Amino acid sequence: MIANITSGRSTRHLITYLYGPGRANEHTDPHLVTSWDGFAPDPGRHPDERAAKQQLVQALDLRVNQARQLGREAKQHVWHCSVRAAPEDRTLSDEEWATIARRVVHATGIAPDGDPDGCRWVAVRHANDHIHIAATTVRGDLRNEKHWNDYLTADRELEAVEKDYGLHRIVRGDRTAAKRPSRAEQEKAHRTGRPQTAREQLRTAVRTAVSAAASPEEFVRLLNDTDGLLVEVQRFPSGDIRGYKLALAGDDNAAGEPVWFSGSKLASDLSFPKIRERLSATETPEPNNRPHPWHQATATTERIPHRLDRGDDSAAQAHLAALGEALDALPLAAPASLRPNLHQAATA
Repeated sequence: MIANITSGRSTRHLITYLYGPGRANEHTDPHLVTSWDGFAPDPGRHPDERAAKQQLVQALDLRVNQARQLGREAKQHVWHCSVRAAPEDRTLSDEEWATIARRVVHATGIAPDGDPDGCRWVAVRHANDHIHIAATTVRGDLRNEKHWNDYLTADRELEAVEKDYGLHRIVRGDRTAAKRPSRAEQEKAHRTGRPQTAREQLRTAVRTAVSAAASPEEFVRLLNDTDGLLVEVQRFPSGDIRGYKLALAGDDNAAGEPVWFSGSKLASDLSFPKIRERLSATETPEPNNRPHPWHQATATTERIPHRLDRGDDSAAQAHLAALGEALDALPLAAPASLRPNLHQAATA
């Protein structure tokens, strides 16, 4: 079971869509399964659908309009969360979907149980496998509900729902994957003729430096020696490194200033504390006892598939991380003609 959350500015447009035919006439029997108080008008079950839609929008927007009169207008006051079951799941009843909707708005902070000032919301069903939760994010005390990390909190609740209802259990990641470039970043790279976004280029540079460094100090030195990078290092009063940020030379914002990224903004495992922990735990073998690095890398890689089947997630993750670092390091020693492909492999 997955959730998709968006925000908007028009309650009327969202309700019109939810009770409409859909983009390809896919909406069948749109109707309310529950609401903030259980008494919201349901256009799908009302003899005058148009009038009921207007009443529902007015009810949802009541606090929005009150706040607007006090000069507290919220630009994006519409909260929209679709919750979809897996294709192999059984068809849930309206009552089950209603309970799931109440669990989601409670978990995300939209309408916590027992909070009389919680936001107004409705859950609409127009298909067997999903519902839409539409809410206006102005509370009864006319403050805007912030609903921080609503996707993560909704996802955690849906994980519990899967277990409670005997539904298909989706395999969820550990939320440490590197952030994908935004559309704006991709368009900027295209305008400036760069093959990758600044975020991707910086991430590659940092991973390469980590793979080649034997200590945190050497990691910073390698970054400073990399052409095209601007590097700033933050230090504690003791002189020890506290963190770092970097920018791509020529990648400026509208004010003409460099666009800086901290390591954690590139990927969770590239924050300086994580890098320091990794490099501090690395032991460099004595030259006489060190096997040929290529033989060591290939032998280790061949053993990875067997490690993945043993049910030890920590060991499997460690082997995958080591493989990733090996791929990061290979371009440093490979012929120039092979480096683009190796960078591609490391990124993937």
